[in-house]
This record gives sequence, C-alpha cells and structure tokens, in this order.
Amino acid sequence: MYEIINMISTAYFPEFIIIVFVLINIFASLFFDTHFYKLSKWITLLGIVLALASTFYLQIDPEAYAFDGTFLSNIYTVFFKILILICGFFLVLLSRNMIREKRDRAFEYFTVFLSGLLFAMCTVSATDFVGLFVCLEALSLSCYMLLSFTKSPDAKQLTFGYLIQGAVVSSLFLLGLSLIYGLCAQVNFEQISLYFANASVMQTQPQILLTFSLVLLVCTFLFRLGLVPFSSWLPDTFKGASYPICAYISSVPVLACFGILAKLLMTFYNYTFTMKIVFAFIAVVTIILGSLSAIRQENLKRLMAYSMSVQSGIMLLGLCVFSVYSLSSVLFYLFCYVFANIGAWSAIILLYNSARLESLSDLKGLWYHRPYYVMAFTIVLIALAGLAPTSGFVSKLYIFSAVARSGFVFLPFLMIALIGCVVMIYAYWRIIRSMFRRIDTGIEIDNHVISSKYILYACSFATIFICLFADKIIRLCQLVAYYM
Repeated sequence: MYEIINMISTAYFPEFIIIVFVLINIFASLFFDTHFYKLSKWITLLGIVLALASTFYLQIDPEAYAFDGTFLSNIYTVFFKILILICGFFLVLLSRNMIREKRDRAFEYFTVFLSGLLFAMCTVSATDFVGLFVCLEALSLSCYMLLSFTKSPDAKQLTFGYLIQGAVVSSLFLLGLSLIYGLCAQVNFEQISLYFANASVMQTQPQILLTFSLVLLVCTFLFRLGLVPFSSWLPDTFKGASYPICAYISSVPVLACFGILAKLLMTFYNYTFTMKIVFAFIAVVTIILGSLSAIRQENLKRLMAYSMSVQSGIMLLGLCVFSVYSLSSVLFYLFCYVFANIGAWSAIILLYNSARLESLSDLKGLWYHRPYYVMAFTIVLIALAGLAPTSGFVSKLYIFSAVARSGFVFLPFLMIALIGCVVMIYAYWRIIRSMFRRIDTGIEIDNHVISSKYILYACSFATIFICLFADKIIRLCQLVAYYM
C-alpha cells in the first residue's frame, strides 16, 4: 500500500486527481437533477486547479516512474501537463453557454472532457508503444464523444467520418508497431533505442523497413494534427462541431501529440535520415496547402481549422531538425500557441454566443460597436500570424532560426514555409479588415458574456507579456528540452 501511495505522489498525482473528479461527475450525474447543471462546471474547474497545483509536487529530479516503468514523470512531461491543464481550465469557462443549452447532459459532457485531459497527460508520459496506443485511442474517443454533443444531422455525419478515418490511421499505427516489434522484439522506447544504437545490429537491419514502419507509426499523429495527407477531415468537422469543442480539438490533442512525437523522434531519428526529409516535405506541403485554403474561407470555424493545420506544420518543421535548440523552439512555439489559439477561439465564441456571428461578412463594422473586443481579437490574430510586437513573432523567429542553423539541406524547405506563412498572414488580415470596415450595421454584442470576454483579454495580454519576457521563457524551454 505504501508503494502505491508513493508511486501516485511522485509520478501520477495530477492524473489521480483528474480520475477522482471524473468519478465525482459520474456519481453527480446519477443523483443530481438538471437544475444543478452549473455544479458540473465548478466541480470540473476545482479538479483542474487541484491537478495543476499537484504538478508542482511531482518528482522531476531524478525522474520518477510508475506502473513498472511504463509511466514517466520528469520536467519535460510536467511542462506539457501544465499546458494541457491550462488549456482545460480556459476551455471549461468557454463551454458556459453550450452547457446552458444542454443542461441535461452537463455532467456527462464534463466527464468526457476530463477524461480527454487525463489521457492527454498520460500520452506525454508513456514510455512504450502499448501504453501510447491505448492513451491515443482513449484521447481520440473523447474527441468523438464530444463531437456527438452537437445536435445536427451534418455533425453526426462528420463525426462518423472522423471516426472512420481515425480507425484507419490507428490500424496503420498497429501495423507499424508490429514491424518495429518484428525488428527488435521490444515495445519500450528506451529498449528500442538501445537496440538500434548497436552498430553491428544496424548493419544487419534494412533501413528501408525501419523507415516504412516509422511512416506507418506517424500516420496517427499526422491525422490528429491535421497534417497532409490526413487533413481533409479538419475543416468539415470544425464547421459541424460546437465552438468549444473546436477549441478543444485544436489545443489539447495538439499538445499531447507533439509532446510524445518529440520522444519518438529522439528514439529513431539517429537511425534513419530519410524520415527527416519526409517530415520536412509533409510540413511545407501542409503550410502551403493550408494557407492557400485559408485565404478562400468565409466561415470562421473553417478558417481556424486551416490555421491549426498551418501552425502544426510549422512546429513539425521545427522537429525535423531534431536537436535541443530546435526542440526548445518547438516548446516555446507551443507555449505561445496555447494563448493565441485560445484567445482567438474565445473571441469567436463571444461573437457567436452574443450575436450569432459566424462568417467574415458578419464582422463588418464591429470595431464601431465593441472596440475593446476587436482590439483584443486583433492582438491574438497578429500573434497567430507571427507579427510583432506579439509572442507569435518571437516564436516564429526562434523556430525558423533553428531550421536555418540545421544545414543547407533544409533551407529550401524553410524558404517554402516562409512563403506559406506570408500567405497565411493575409488570411488573418481578412478577419481584421472586416472588423475595421466602416459600414452601418445593426450588430449588438452582449456585454454580459463574462467568461469569454475575460479569457480574450487575458490571452491578448499574455501574447504581449510573453513577447516582453521571451528570453526567460526560452531559457525555461531550453532546460525542459535538455532534460527530455
């Protein structure tokens, strides 16, 4: 019993707290009437705050393991867990109006929501492929179930299509895992790395088979991050889903996938150079296609879907040149992306909940009705575009400098990515231009949507604050990358 308590307190404390509050939500749904639906939000917020506080009590030096070495806790995993829980806290507040409309399923919604946060945190702490597969599938299941909360025929159809595509890439993941296991008879990341580190073994193993198995393994990450060639589901699914669920899909799975993908690249990158070129090619194609598609969108949700795809492509390009410097640039980019993305979604949710504004044409003249909202929304859009004086400018500069330092072989990919980023700036500019256009409109923005309003202000302030203190946060990200 003492060993179990010690294991939970040193390595598994945040996850244990989330499990407890998942159970509390389940039992509350059985015994409380729908009139107490607001209680579900406060229970969830309390669980997230306690889990966030518990991360500071985890053992990170030396590393702590749980469940016979299948679960890892160190400074790298704690960094991602804090970001995931911060996202979860904001997303709960953004779900206020959605839960008011579906008050009979509020406890069920937050049960699935907390389960998604739980498996996202478990994903970044996984140390073997079996645990990783279970966590990724459970995280995907939470996304499928959250998408089902949208009551429309199109949403049901798109959710089913998303589910089928997810099942296909999961089967490809299992096929790649079977090939890896056939090569080295191991599923643990560290054991696989030690096996391939043996030079005599590498001389006897064909690199073509290793590269092919890695391509199959990363298909599931490409799908969940909205990267080419598995990005077709993204705009349609976002358009059919509720706004808070879109914000959830564009943040929590992205953090979890990049957290574990960096570990996999550390395990395999030294043994096959081909994968670096493959990832760089996928990244630049995603950036170009996503940018060109975004500038043609009128619906805000579809535009933000392509925004997620482009941002994921930029971060994948940073991972291609795997080093401590490039990994720290990706970590810093993720840190900045969290606040810019949540801020943009909070503005969109605010506009929809108060005035049902869904397209660019609906935003015309908004500056003359609510200038403070528009100014904060503009700041987070500038951060997503990567322009000064926001955190987006520093993060893009940092990640592109990491690619430029990697060698001449990646410079063509960098130039193409820069062109795509310039095109994407125009997509964000179209939103800003619509809001500042001087026309007579009857827009009335509700000033009592408190949660979305203050999250928007907080995120816009955070993008400026991070830019001012970027050097300190970058040093923290370098420390996290060094101890991965």
